[in-house]
Amino acid sequence: MTDTDEIKSRLDIVDIVGERVKLKKAGRNFKGLCPFHTEKTPSFVVSPDRQTFHCFGCGKGGDIFTFVMEYERVDFSEALETLAERAGVTLTRKPADTPEAKLKQTIIEANHLAGEYYQYLLTKHAVGEKARLYLKNRGISDKSIKTFTLGYSPNDWDGLCSFLHKKGYEPGVLEKAGLVLAGRRGHYDRFRGRIMFALKDHRGNIVGFSGRVCDAHTKEAKYINTSETPVYTKGDVLYALDVTKAAIQKANEGILMEGELDVISSFQAGISNVVAIKGSALTEHHARLLRRFTERLIFALDSDSAGDAASRRGIAIAESAGFDMRVLTVPTGKDPDEAVRENPGLFKKAIRESRPIYDYFLESAISRYDAKSPYGKKKIAEEYYPVLSKIENPIVRGHYIRKLSHALDSSEESIREGLGKMTAYGARKQIPKGTGDEMEKIRLTRLEKAELYLLSLMLQGKTAMCVGMLFDAFPNKEWAVRPVREIISRIREYMSSRTVFDPAVFAKTLPAELISSFDEAYLWDISEIVDDKIKFMREWEKTIREVQRLTLRKRMEDITAALRDPDIQNDNYTVLQTELRVITASLGALEKGA
Repeated sequence: MTDTDEIKSRLDIVDIVGERVKLKKAGRNFKGLCPFHTEKTPSFVVSPDRQTFHCFGCGKGGDIFTFVMEYERVDFSEALETLAERAGVTLTRKPADTPEAKLKQTIIEANHLAGEYYQYLLTKHAVGEKARLYLKNRGISDKSIKTFTLGYSPNDWDGLCSFLHKKGYEPGVLEKAGLVLAGRRGHYDRFRGRIMFALKDHRGNIVGFSGRVCDAHTKEAKYINTSETPVYTKGDVLYALDVTKAAIQKANEGILMEGELDVISSFQAGISNVVAIKGSALTEHHARLLRRFTERLIFALDSDSAGDAASRRGIAIAESAGFDMRVLTVPTGKDPDEAVRENPGLFKKAIRESRPIYDYFLESAISRYDAKSPYGKKKIAEEYYPVLSKIENPIVRGHYIRKLSHALDSSEESIREGLGKMTAYGARKQIPKGTGDEMEKIRLTRLEKAELYLLSLMLQGKTAMCVGMLFDAFPNKEWAVRPVREIISRIREYMSSRTVFDPAVFAKTLPAELISSFDEAYLWDISEIVDDKIKFMREWEKTIREVQRLTLRKRMEDITAALRDPDIQNDNYTVLQTELRVITASLGALEKGA
């Protein structure tokens, strides 16, 4: 037995996934909200029989190793080691790292050494005196410097590059890590003369750095960050989550800020459930990551217009992820860092009094437009209607319609009328134009779905019986979906020497490229149909007719297109005309019989 087989035999995918995703029993499977994309209706299915998962929303699927790789954003070797430790399996040998995995590990090791180098210069070396004084004046304690791995990059040409080269790291690798740049005189340090903030993933690995100038009057950029590397993507990292995730989970509340100093000052004041979003733009990955630890988010971004716009963008993403969201108004100063240092108690009060997002959106619009002028009323309504349209609870929606009505001194009827027109217009914009090509794609999609559904019925029902009936109904069918064609062909071969269909054994005969399609068909939630013999046979016969009908219609369209070709040969024209008459008659009989 291989290491992977041993691990799979000891672990249950339902337990592993269930620790990260809230699952509910659904027939013989389990369902939940997909952790890989934002959704409100569960389409993520886990099969204890197959020990696999599949999302019918985003299409991701696989086994226990695939899930850990996707969820933790690690490669196979890391997932193998994580699950081996969980299962109590001693690996017979360490997995052979790919070149990409080795490069990532090397970059992380170099980053950790760089972090130690920067912190030593800040805390122990005379070159860091100016930076130490700056941080002291900002109220940053020695304990915070250590907790958050703060450092200082000297204003040298290649100090870090030389240090790491002596440790065995080639300049080319350091360039890929974003620590150095290539110049005409060789490689030189990317960060020079800056206070350094280590950027870590939620497991504590240093994946990059952010460097801040000490002199507020300098003409250089205030902050420069590591460019994207094999281990660092700006939209994936939440600053300080490695330190604050336990507090966020305990409070079931995460406070989002913009800057590193916002977080550190808040943390020192006893507000420990905080993180910063790099660039002030909350991404879908940020939202999914935070959803592991909390159900509520409080937006505490800067009080300027950029902060307000960032709140609006981030809230739309967080709303899709299903968060309970609130917005905090920074009570004093221009950002949370200033507010906390000026009056920690007042800032804590602002957290407790943070407002629901719907109030925030309305107050934000009113603050930017004149609610007494016709133009201002129009702009406020246009901005707030999309917010109202997303409120599903009719009581809550009615509450905010009344608030908007009062703010604009307009009747509730006029607000509802405007909201209705906006919703109808938005729906119309999403309807396809209905050109021939687009309608053909819709029909093809229906045929593909019908074929996949037929395969699902066959796999989950009496497979041995269904195979025979399938080939009686379609003796020479060219299946529109290649994976369906391949799987059906393999099922026929598999059953030629068997009387019982074992999906687990059969799945092992499939090549890797067919597993996802097999899982999608096998995990389709049709347990109510499969468990009722009469209902199953009705559904099977109905689906057979639907696939036959759509297949004939598709062939009719192909023939009709061919007959329009001005260069068609007479013999071909006659053959196609005859075939078209036969198909038309068959389709008529099929639809009449249905």
